[in-house]
Amino acid sequence: MNALLIKSVIFSEEPDTLETAENSGAVLVPDPDSENGYRVEEAPSTWKTLTEEEYVAESSSENAIENMGLSSKFPFLFALTASICLVYLLNRFLKSGAGRIKWLGNILLTAVFFALFQHHWWIRLPRSVYYLFPVLEVVLLLAVISLVSRKSFSKKIYIAVTFQAVFGLCEVLRSYGELFLERLGDCLGLASNVELFPLYSYMADPADAYPYASLNIRIYFDWEACLMLVLSCAVMILSVRKLARGGHRNMEEIPRSELYFLLTPAFAGIVYSVFTEVARLLLKNPVFVNWATWDSPAQSMTLYFMIPFLAAAFLMCILYAYIIYQKLITYMEEKQRAVILENQVEQMQGHIREIERLYTGIRSMRHDMQNYLFDIKSLLAARGIDVEEKGSELAGYFSGIGTSLDALNYSIHTGHPVTDVVLNGKAGRAKERGIRFNSEFRFPADYGIDAFDLSIILNNSLDNALEACEILLRQKPEAGTYIEVKSCCKGNMFLLEVENSCDGVLLEAESAAAPLTRKKDTARHGLGFQNILRCSEKYFGSAKYSCSGQMFHLTVMLQKAENNPAAG
Repeated sequence: MNALLIKSVIFSEEPDTLETAENSGAVLVPDPDSENGYRVEEAPSTWKTLTEEEYVAESSSENAIENMGLSSKFPFLFALTASICLVYLLNRFLKSGAGRIKWLGNILLTAVFFALFQHHWWIRLPRSVYYLFPVLEVVLLLAVISLVSRKSFSKKIYIAVTFQAVFGLCEVLRSYGELFLERLGDCLGLASNVELFPLYSYMADPADAYPYASLNIRIYFDWEACLMLVLSCAVMILSVRKLARGGHRNMEEIPRSELYFLLTPAFAGIVYSVFTEVARLLLKNPVFVNWATWDSPAQSMTLYFMIPFLAAAFLMCILYAYIIYQKLITYMEEKQRAVILENQVEQMQGHIREIERLYTGIRSMRHDMQNYLFDIKSLLAARGIDVEEKGSELAGYFSGIGTSLDALNYSIHTGHPVTDVVLNGKAGRAKERGIRFNSEFRFPADYGIDAFDLSIILNNSLDNALEACEILLRQKPEAGTYIEVKSCCKGNMFLLEVENSCDGVLLEAESAAAPLTRKKDTARHGLGFQNILRCSEKYFGSAKYSCSGQMFHLTVMLQKAENNPAAG
């Protein structure tokens, strides 16, 4: 077995003495039969203890060679990637600032985080709290984040703890992945990187060569370190991007129970990274690893593989917990919107039924009033009173009544009182706002389509059209706005088209299933297209929209009810 040699160069003011010779060093030899797994043996007696002057004098005549890996030329890359990722995550979760000030603030914040990640300030900590540096780093991150943003404190805690976990796990992935690849190369019998991939060499400055006469630095391509550096940076970027996808949600605070759920895997990841940091010095020593794995190459390979594998598993747990949280929030929002949607539909149907009864009564009353007026005119004419005489007070009175009755008569007739009420009501609102309204809609009486479903489609589509025209008029009062409604029947399909003016700005969700509302209360607004889509799906149809320039076009397709059992 290999022996672990414990020996340091001893600088002494005195020549060799009995005491220094007796305590010059010791050897740890693995011994499975001993209580601690090893035994201590004396160091070889040939060692020589040098004074500092003797050591310098002996070295000053030598020409030294130092091999340096290419990855050591880019020690800042990992810390710089982490700093940029953290600033990006903050901008997604805590939106603040804009323009040039925002860019300057981001650059300054990146520099602060880079100094925090690059310079190992925690090395100066007392030994008693040395391995508490991740906790202190979380506190420092939280302090810096709190200085730049006063928004949601729960979000800031989540960002600080989660990013510290991601950073620590990526560092474990980088360092232990490099050890695994080195061990793999040894098992495969590959030559050293210095021999396989030499790049260039140069002579160091004489001041840097002390205590040697000269120092030749040879740069080689350490592919294991370079590969794991790039891979760990890529993993960090992908993890942050995954976390940042949900950062746009308009949530002021993360509820306490959800925050505990999100932080649990992050805390576990931080603890794991601390333990692997503690064990790194031992696991870098091949003698210790050989002893711990009983000189089995397969066991040592498994050990070096499992540590970065578990780091990747902790990262997946952090991301998966966040995905579950996002799905939970989406489900709750959809459930809330479904309840609101159902209430709106019920209220709308009740309102339309009331209007239908009122409309039917008005039409009956108008018909009766016209008959009453005709009878009154006939009675007055029989008594020799001319009610048609121009300029007479009685003629003006009858003319005013006739005008009022004509106002009760709708200008748009669709073939059904429900859709008559809807279209004439929207046409009246459009006329008040100076919006041209044209309707060529006809109710499909023979298609078995419920008038209330059609009224929901017309109500929501025309409300959206009126809102779009009003926005355009506020921006450009001179703009000529219009709304056009058309319908046609083709075979077993009923097509409804609504076209209107707009300002050309269309907000869409990530899934692009429906346009987003511009109103702040997204829970109670932005349900119009979902109402339309729900009604179209009831008839195995579809609803599609498009926006081109300052024109918005909506097409709704419904199947004939005899081919649609769900509509019955």
